[in-house]
Amino acid sequence: MEVIVELLSTFLRMLIIDFLVYTVFYWVGWSVCKVLTFCRYPKKTDQLNSKNRNTLVLIVGVTVSLGLFISFLYWG
Repeated sequence: MEVIVELLSTFLRMLIIDFLVYTVFYWVGWSVCKVLTFCRYPKKTDQLNSKNRNTLVLIVGVTVSLGLFISFLYWG
């Protein structure tokens, strides 16, 4: 029984992490990059640096989200 509960908790944790990272943070980073570069970056046709582009967009999304979270804690 403990093994099943541990497997379910691991599955749910990975599902939540994947949801946060690959949907929320990615789209926040995508939106910020588009606004800051006047819709020039990231381009969908750039297939060569797809992994680097995705990593950069994720880092931007996490940074902006973390900055907003800290600013709400500070001013709230």
